[in-house]
Amino acid sequence: MTSCPICQKHQDLNESIYEDQDWIVTHGPVGSQVLGYLYIEPKRHVENWSEFTDQELTAAGPLIKKLEAAVKKELPVDRMYVVTISEAVRHIHFHLIPRLHDQEEKGLPLIQQATQQKSDHVLISEQEMNQFKNNLKKHI
Repeated sequence: MTSCPICQKHQDLNESIYEDQDWIVTHGPVGSQVLGYLYIEPKRHVENWSEFTDQELTAAGPLIKKLEAAVKKELPVDRMYVVTISEAVRHIHFHLIPRLHDQEEKGLPLIQQATQQKSDHVLISEQEMNQFKNNLKKHI
């Protein structure tokens, strides 16, 4: 669907962290200032849960598990939030948002920081994020 930002992103995508026949995984934007913040997106345009095939849904759970384990090899993750809203962008997708041990920001404020790129400070550079992505790929 050409008016869908996720479908457009998939057409223009140069690099993903992981890809299979049904799903594409990319890292969230550096503006979120959340290292390990991942998007899991179905390759095809899906707006309602009832539109997923059984195969797509069956693959989603193990993929989330695999991604969480990979992120935990790179970061001291205490909790991994998995969120789907799909309101502003109707193409259903998952946000995987890690909360690190001893991290001050947690719960809804952390989810808001990640999904709306609302961070008051810049601690993570584009270069650090790219290094993290390269390291993460080795664990998937």
